[in-house]
Amino acid sequence: MFEFAPIAMAITTSDTKTSSYAKVNDAYLKLTGLKWENIRGKKLTSEGAAIDNPARDRRHRLLAEEGAYELEEVDIAYADGTIIPTLISAQRTVVDGVSFDVEVIVDVSARVRQQREIENALKTSARTDALSGLPNRACFDEVVADSVARSMLNDRKLALAFIDLNGFKAVNDTLGHAAGDEVLRTIASRLRESFRATDFIARIGGDEFVVLLDIDLKLAGDLQQNLQDAMERVFKPIALDGRLTYTGAAVGVTFLRPDDTPATFVRRADEYMYIAKTTEQRVAVVCFGQIMETGALPSRRTRRNETA
Repeated sequence: MFEFAPIAMAITTSDTKTSSYAKVNDAYLKLTGLKWENIRGKKLTSEGAAIDNPARDRRHRLLAEEGAYELEEVDIAYADGTIIPTLISAQRTVVDGVSFDVEVIVDVSARVRQQREIENALKTSARTDALSGLPNRACFDEVVADSVARSMLNDRKLALAFIDLNGFKAVNDTLGHAAGDEVLRTIASRLRESFRATDFIARIGGDEFVVLLDIDLKLAGDLQQNLQDAMERVFKPIALDGRLTYTGAAVGVTFLRPDDTPATFVRRADEYMYIAKTTEQRVAVVCFGQIMETGALPSRRTRRNETA
């Protein structure tokens, strides 16, 4: 029964320092990838599959003091070096005056993998806008902070486009929120199609999107026209229930400056976006605030009370 048990089992001698293999079953050999002829009588500290760590001594103390332990988390190394998470239970027994430890090892790698997949899914969900499928504000804040730090180390230029929709409130008011949601999904999809896979696109508010671009310095002069062309593609009319719906956008664009923080970088793009808003064009792109001197900018609260 021992040899053919479906669960990995091993019998070892009990001495902490000289503990060695006395017997293992086929399931143990399959789990560890070890060969019996290579481990027979060998010390666990030299040939054992369990990764040596301080917990090993604690497990031996439990066996010496209490005669058993249950469901201890132990990583074991497969013969090729692959790490396998397991749960090990053991009991000390005496046969003909000789003390042995009987170990039962359960492979929990599938459970651990499933748990990690769930954790990763939760992390992804926390960083993703459910409606558009784009990264959300929390994710954008992390990415822009990291990008600002890294951009100081290379010869490329970091640019940020802050996009605020024009005409979106009218869609919600006349066609309903379901239509508004479809407009947002369509715009998100078109943004993905219009920019490179290396560009970071996020929805950071109800009708606000951002695009973080890593620009070759030699091509920086073409950025405004390229963005204008991209926005014209993104904000083509959208067909909803047999009718065409027109939206547009005010886009503020800035390059990262040497003394910028993530906050000043984003705030400046937002301010330039408002300058684009004042042009009252359906699609307007303002780069680098060329007309900043035309007057003071109303506050974001004032802008949010507008119905554009």
